[in-house]
Amino acid sequence: MAVFLIALSAFNYLLLTSWASGRAGHSPYTANNVATYAYNMYDVLLIFGDSHTQYAHDPDVDGFVALLARLYQRQMDVLNRGFSGYNTTGARRIVHTVLPLTSRPPSKYSPAGVYRWVSNYTMHALPGIYNRTKTIWPDRDYTFPDKPGQMRLCIIFFGTNDATIESSSQHTPLDQFADNLRYFVSLLNDPSSPHYSPTTKILFITPPPTGDRMVEEKARLWDHPITTMNNSTKKYADMVRKVANEVDAPYVDLYARIEALARRARRATPGTQANATVDFEGYDRYLIDGVHLNGLGNQLLYNMLRYSISFHWPELFPDTPPRAVAPWPAKFI
Repeated sequence: MAVFLIALSAFNYLLLTSWASGRAGHSPYTANNVATYAYNMYDVLLIFGDSHTQYAHDPDVDGFVALLARLYQRQMDVLNRGFSGYNTTGARRIVHTVLPLTSRPPSKYSPAGVYRWVSNYTMHALPGIYNRTKTIWPDRDYTFPDKPGQMRLCIIFFGTNDATIESSSQHTPLDQFADNLRYFVSLLNDPSSPHYSPTTKILFITPPPTGDRMVEEKARLWDHPITTMNNSTKKYADMVRKVANEVDAPYVDLYARIEALARRARRATPGTQANATVDFEGYDRYLIDGVHLNGLGNQLLYNMLRYSISFHWPELFPDTPPRAVAPWPAKFI
């Protein structure tokens, strides 16, 4: 048995060193370059929300998620986990499929599990070989490992669907809405959570205001009932601010910003009812249908997010995190 384990450990070492030395026709990598570049999986910026997030990957409306993905290219993976139609109660049922598990070990029968078992044995039985192996293959099991890059930032963006009228199937009572937001945060901050990630930063976004006249016009054209109003949306935006303060997390106040800009537009554009900006109270500058962000609204939110991230966590702003892959031309020899 001992002979077998030693042989297996030696095979493990030879496999890694031969792979890292490069294939035929390719320049061999040095141990340091492989450790620095080849297996540093991208860290993650995750946005968890409703249709505001799902639709924000659309380049036709300058979706804020698409803009963030462009901003962080080659530095962090920007993951869109937006679910159109979902309120926080529905999101609470699926959040465990959204956040990465941090406490579940890999299966011992998976390739990663086998490699980890061999590495653990080598570490104790043959420390010289183990140290050399870990220099070549630093804490990464496979190209897509069990333990990928860290989730550096989680953005939570809910409230619009929760704020619908009580008779709507999307409505969530205000107290329950607040409890759901706290629950999302606890999954990352509670040591007993399978998603515990104390180094992950959390950022809230308040829902944008509702353009009541735009919603009324859409309801008239499509002959369906009105289920959302701005006076209700305001209460849920206020609650996002309250919960964010409770859990000591910053927030981007999209609601207040669009409200201020819409008021400014109304003051700056007096006129007749033929003026669309006056008809829709200035909200049409930032909303498509009185609910969802248009191109200008997405650009506004994107710029607010850039400022908030750089202000609260300058280490997360682009060009601050190290690039996961060496810039061209890479010198691997």
